[in-house]
Amino acid sequence: MKKFYWILLLTGLGIGLPATVVQAQLTISGPVTLYIGPGGLMAMPSYLTVGTGATLTNEGQLDFGGDLTNNGIVTAPVTSAAQLRVMGAAGLQNLTGSATLPVQNLTVNNAAGVAVAAPINVAGTITLTNGLVTIGSSTPITLLTTATDPVETNSARLVGPVTMAARSVGGGAFGPFLGLTMPAGGGNVGSITLTRVTGPTGITTVGGNSSAAVYWTVASSAGGNPKRKMYFSWLSALDNGRNMAQATPWRSDAPYTVWTQADGPTTNVSASNPRQYNPGAANTEDVVGRFTMSDVATPLPVELTAFTARREGVNARLDWNTASEKSNDYFDVERSRDGLEFEPAGRVAGQGSSTVAHDYSFLDPKVAQYGVPTLYYRLRQVDKEGTVSYSTVRTVAVESASALLVSAWPNPSAGAGPHIRVEQPGENALTATLTDATGRQLAVYHTTSRLSEGLFATETAALASGVYLLRVTTTGTSQVLKLVRE
Repeated sequence: MKKFYWILLLTGLGIGLPATVVQAQLTISGPVTLYIGPGGLMAMPSYLTVGTGATLTNEGQLDFGGDLTNNGIVTAPVTSAAQLRVMGAAGLQNLTGSATLPVQNLTVNNAAGVAVAAPINVAGTITLTNGLVTIGSSTPITLLTTATDPVETNSARLVGPVTMAARSVGGGAFGPFLGLTMPAGGGNVGSITLTRVTGPTGITTVGGNSSAAVYWTVASSAGGNPKRKMYFSWLSALDNGRNMAQATPWRSDAPYTVWTQADGPTTNVSASNPRQYNPGAANTEDVVGRFTMSDVATPLPVELTAFTARREGVNARLDWNTASEKSNDYFDVERSRDGLEFEPAGRVAGQGSSTVAHDYSFLDPKVAQYGVPTLYYRLRQVDKEGTVSYSTVRTVAVESASALLVSAWPNPSAGAGPHIRVEQPGENALTATLTDATGRQLAVYHTTSRLSEGLFATETAALASGVYLLRVTTTGTSQVLKLVRE
C-alpha cells in the first residue's frame, strides 16, 4: 500500500517535512493512507474527504474549517493527546459519511454550528467552545468507557442523542455524567448504559402537554429493576417553557408510551444553571426506564396515584385516584379471564383538565358468572385527542372468602417476571416456596398477612427459561402453581 506521510515529528524519518502543513482542501481515495504523527498538526481551511479504500490515521492534531466526510477508514487513535478540531468560521460544518468516525479528543469552535450525520465514537474529551453540535437521530455520538463527561453551556452544547457505553457501577456511585448522578448505596445496578436526548427530539408530548427538551434512558445489566436515588441536571436552554420553579420528574417504561410521576417532590430549580434536581432523602427510583422533567401545570397527562381492585361481596370493586389530569376524556375499565385477552367492563368519565386530586370507583357485579377463580382488571385511559394509555393490571379473587387463592400474571412470563398474588382466608401463618423442576429450593417467604402482592419479583426476574413450582401452604390447605419462564 502506498502511504502519504503528510505530517511527521521532526525526529521522524527525517525527510524534511515540516511539523505543520496547511492544505486548503483534500480528497484521498483508493489504497492510500493520510498519516498525522504524534505532535504533528495539519490544518484544512476547507473540506477533507476520506474516500472508499482510503485510510486516515490521526495521532496528532487535525484542524479543519469545512466538512469532513468519511466513506473510508479512520483508525481509532492510540495517542491520548490526538485531537480532531472543528474550527470553521464560514458557516455550518458537516461531519458525514457512511462509516463511523473514531476520535480521541474532539474540539468544536464554530458559532454557526456543526451537523453530525455519521456515528462518532469518542474515547477522550469533548471540548465545546462555541456553537451547537446537532446530532442526527440515527447517528449518535457514543462516549466510550474512557471518555469524560462533556462540559456544556447554553451556547456550546450537544443537541440530539448522546450515548454512554456500558460502565460498571454495581452498588457504587455514578456520575455526574450526561446529567445523571447516583450516590453510592441502594440496589446493585451492575453495568449501566445511558442515552441522553436533547433539543426538539428530546421533547415528550402527551395529551397536548410537553416536557422539557431532554430525556434520559437508562438500561442495566442487573436482574430485576434495582432502585437508586437519581439526581438529574440539565441546561436552562432545555426548559422548553416549563416552569422550573415547579420542576416535576416523570418516568416511563418500555415501550415508553405511558408516563407516570417519578418518586421525588416538585422542586424549585429555577435559580441554578445547569438545573439541579434533588429527589429528596427518602425517594428512590427503579433505575431502568426513561426519565424527563415537566411542571405541575403540564402533567403527562394523567397522573394516576393509586389503583386497587378487591372483592366486595359477590362483586369486584375498583378504586383509583389521580393527582392531576390534562384533557382526560374517560377511563374504560377492562376485564380479563386469563390476564391476556381483555374485554370492556364499563366506562367512567374523566375530569378533563384539572390540577386537583380526584377519586374514582367502579363496581363489576356478580363476578362469579365468569367461571374463573381470578379476574384481571386494567384501566384504559383515553384523552380528548384520542391518545390511549394503560394502567398496571390488578387481580380479584372470585372464589369464596374461605379459599386459598394463588395467582401469577402473566404466566408464561419473560423479562421482569410474573406478578404473584396470594390471598388466604385469615391472618394465619403462611409459607410460599419457590423451587425448580427438580425440587431445589430457590426462595422462601413467610407471612401472616391475608393478602400478599408481588411475591418473589426479584427472584423470578433472574430465572432462566424453564419450569418452576410455587408451593403455598397455610392452615389446613396448600396449593402448587406451575410457573413457566420463556
